[in-house]
Amino acid sequence: MARILMLQGYAQNEAVFRKRTAILRKDMEAIGVELVYCAAPHLAPLPEQDQISEAERLKKHQLLKQEEILTGWWVANADRTAYQGYMETIHMLKRFWIEKGPFDGIIGFSQGAALAPLFVTELAFAQTTIDSNVYTLPKFMLLFSGFVPIAVTSLADAPVPEGEVAANSGVLDHWDEGRIPIPSMHVIGAGDAWVLPRDSQALAARFVESTSVVVEHDGGHYIPTSSEMRLRFKEFVTLNLNKQQ
Repeated sequence: MARILMLQGYAQNEAVFRKRTAILRKDMEAIGVELVYCAAPHLAPLPEQDQISEAERLKKHQLLKQEEILTGWWVANADRTAYQGYMETIHMLKRFWIEKGPFDGIIGFSQGAALAPLFVTELAFAQTTIDSNVYTLPKFMLLFSGFVPIAVTSLADAPVPEGEVAANSGVLDHWDEGRIPIPSMHVIGAGDAWVLPRDSQALAARFVESTSVVVEHDGGHYIPTSSEMRLRFKEFVTLNLNKQQ
């Protein structure tokens, strides 16, 4: 069975993302594809927690039920010039990619859609895995409400795990428009107020045009479930799975 890595949006968790992708998961299972969810590692500050210490924030989260704890792949500072936790996320995802893989593709939503091509670029430019094997790249990416991160070259680095090659913190240097060769579908909500359509278009422009598809729907910041959209997602995944066999 083909397998796809699922990358959640900011201020979600695995349970929330599973619920919001239930129809997509059913459709993928129907074509022989398993969705594998990876939980984001960093606590997403609640709005009222913006000005409190990390210790106080952790204490508040400890009072929450597991399904109420919301997470993200990184936490941006107030002016979005730096992302706390990005490198830690990359190291964690590399281990997940090796230990839980292989994966045929990646599906990302919002912050997860912004992370997906960054992660793949990190894989492409990493020298070796922890056990000295070459990283395999996904055959395709299906990205919902994605955007180009603006602060990835200004990072608070986590220590590199022993035995692993350091991630490439200058990853945006390889992000010239039209340079990412992974087949991709970019799903954009015309009414998305959280990630503006122009920001999702900017992400799509980073991919090789001949293998990139942009799909627009009339809704907002969510994964559309109309019969037309569902068919297009299945066709895209099926095409790229068959193409690579």
